[in-house]
Amino acid sequence: MYGWTGRTVILDLGDNSVTETKTKKTYAEQFIGGRGLGCRLMQDFADPELDPLSPENPLIFATGPLTGTSVPMSGHFTITSKSPLTSTIFSTNAGGYFGAELKFAGIDALVITGKAEKPVYVSIYDEEVEILPAEHLWGKNTAETTALLEDKGKVACIGKAGETLVSMANIVNDRIYTSGRGGHGAVAGSKNLKAIVVKGTNKIEVTNPEEFEILVEKTKKLLTASPPASKGLKKYGNSVIADLLNYMGTLPSMNFREKTFHNAEKLSGEELNHTFNLKEAPCYACPIGCKRTDPDGRPVPDYDSIWAFGPNIGNDDIGLVRELDKLCIDYGLDPISVSAAIASYMEIKPWITMEEVKEIATEIGEGTHYVCKGSHDYLYSTGKEECDTAVKGLEIPGYDPREIKGMAIAYATSNTGGSHLSAFMVGPEIMGKPMLLEREKFDGKAALVLYFQDLTAVIDSLVMCPFTMLAVGEVDFTALLNNLTGEKYSAEELLRAGERIFNMERMFNLKAGITSEDDTLPERFFENNDIDRSGFKKTIMDYYHFRGWNTEGVPENEKLKELDIENNK
Repeated sequence: MYGWTGRTVILDLGDNSVTETKTKKTYAEQFIGGRGLGCRLMQDFADPELDPLSPENPLIFATGPLTGTSVPMSGHFTITSKSPLTSTIFSTNAGGYFGAELKFAGIDALVITGKAEKPVYVSIYDEEVEILPAEHLWGKNTAETTALLEDKGKVACIGKAGETLVSMANIVNDRIYTSGRGGHGAVAGSKNLKAIVVKGTNKIEVTNPEEFEILVEKTKKLLTASPPASKGLKKYGNSVIADLLNYMGTLPSMNFREKTFHNAEKLSGEELNHTFNLKEAPCYACPIGCKRTDPDGRPVPDYDSIWAFGPNIGNDDIGLVRELDKLCIDYGLDPISVSAAIASYMEIKPWITMEEVKEIATEIGEGTHYVCKGSHDYLYSTGKEECDTAVKGLEIPGYDPREIKGMAIAYATSNTGGSHLSAFMVGPEIMGKPMLLEREKFDGKAALVLYFQDLTAVIDSLVMCPFTMLAVGEVDFTALLNNLTGEKYSAEELLRAGERIFNMERMFNLKAGITSEDDTLPERFFENNDIDRSGFKKTIMDYYHFRGWNTEGVPENEKLKELDIENNK
């Protein structure tokens, strides 16, 4: 299969076994790859009711058909599992070079189950896959672990936070790229899995190479023609958005008690570029390079970390932001969740100093502070749930749903909780890409959120960088996929695959105990009528209707048959 390697590798760490199977053609056709393939494999390997930290919970690394090709921004891969933070199915889209290397090794999906008796790491060199001892790596953070393994290939690993099963622990690849959110690092730690190192030498075959390269050049031109991509992200990195959000009154601060931040300009992309003389640190095949380092190669925080350790905790010292961001990368922690835990802790105990903030962050990394299970569990255990900013257990990032109404619906209906990446409505509602929407109204947002969620599922399954959405649409993605694989998708069929993936994730979550009552926002966002509750609820009902779900948020049997999910339960 062109675009797909046809190879799924299954590791059982409990009995130290490695088996391989052919990736089912129907899985590739219906679920594309990446997130979609991970979602489909979860149906085969995971009971939705299982404990996320049990040996039975699979940890699935997947590439997509476009991963590792010459298409701009195609170096991504996904990680899928049941999250210990949200108890939902959880896929993350990660950048860097690890994904392309996994594809060059000929792997569509790497499914890891069981628990090793002692710490191990997985070594992959093309067809050779080994489970090797990692006791010499256990207790080390990600920078040191990577340094010890990177002569063997590209490295994805956990730090001490994953080892100690911190619910917000993530996986770090290629030294500076974090795998996103949801606690995949804790899932790896629960399996005594320290790292995966991969090296591949295979070439990706293309069905129609000449036409494919023409489309690659067209994609580059589309990115160049998009100001947010070519002028904003490329010139300043993704922290460029901080000043814009603050100007529009949509930069939340102090645990969402405020909607702007008084010294936002000190943390802007423009200021960082001036202060540190930033260098691009692009992912594989990326002409934008939104990830930045200083001249010494040390990572400079992106917007998520700048907001998390700046406005959200009332800090305008970029030095402290960098220190906390570095700590998160090294320990393997999600900065948004760490920030939410600290910000809520500071709201309850406002006398906390910034020096104590550093101590708390370190204790979270070591697994010794009592907010390690996340802000949601901590606040409800202390009776301070009014400080909560989490949806389905995942804390909302620095895009304020009170002023970006499409984002409010996207957060509430996301299959992973408060993630801006399930449908990045900031694109149309703030940047005007791919079209400009009126951000302060719910009108028409139900159907549009649905469309962007399905399109995001497609992008996550191809697997491409989420920022491609600012310039590239489903018609362009379809042409690339067809000329790569020889398949004959229509744009409508590609979006239908995204819809299928989203609905299958929803079914998993329903079986895991998530209900329509979880499709809401924390009470804080309805205070002072910042979000009109009746308008919000009506839009949620409209969303259910357009999805083909009943009023309880359950997909109707007719919808499941239409998407051919009935045979995939």
